[in-house]
Amino acid sequence: MNHHLAKVSGVILAAGQASRMGRDKLSLPFKGLPLLHQVVDAARNSTLTEVIVVLPEDSELRRTVDLSGCTVVTSVDRDKGQAESLKAGLHAIDETAAGCMVLLGDQPLLTTETIDMLVGAFAQQPECWVAPVQEGMRGNPITIPCDWFPKVFELEGDTGARPILGSPGLALRLVRIHEVGPFIDVDTEHHYQRLLAKYDTKPA
Repeated sequence: MNHHLAKVSGVILAAGQASRMGRDKLSLPFKGLPLLHQVVDAARNSTLTEVIVVLPEDSELRRTVDLSGCTVVTSVDRDKGQAESLKAGLHAIDETAAGCMVLLGDQPLLTTETIDMLVGAFAQQPECWVAPVQEGMRGNPITIPCDWFPKVFELEGDTGARPILGSPGLALRLVRIHEVGPFIDVDTEHHYQRLLAKYDTKPA
């Protein structure tokens, strides 16, 4: 299959409650910009054909993050959990997309190169789900083939597409990624402090 034919849309989930953090983690600064900005930037510069950002209704992030070139969708039922945000994002994607990459807003180390590598892997086998892996550990973003979108619309609760991964007949392609980006997310204050200590370059 020609790589150009496999259009992959990106959906960035940024409507979470951040309950484990106790504050709006996606606007926390990292390298001088909100966490979410890093993810949006990596996605915007990648081979994804479009980038959809799912935000809460009255989110500060609309003002603090440069969302130019992205489609912004509101997750109205976000209290029902991540599944609703994912569905809101999927509803907005281009119907000719062969697949959808689900990116998490709290993975600021994710790079354009990694996204492109995953898009490339999907283009080779667009019937397969694609996930990054490192030393046996599976990370995010996960790319969902369009044939599975109906299944995603059946999801409920605070879950991403992960539960579907155990479905019969599902083919999952694991792509070995050497960078840390897909395997580091910021769920707790401790995660955030560790991220800053290790990856945020302090001015000398």
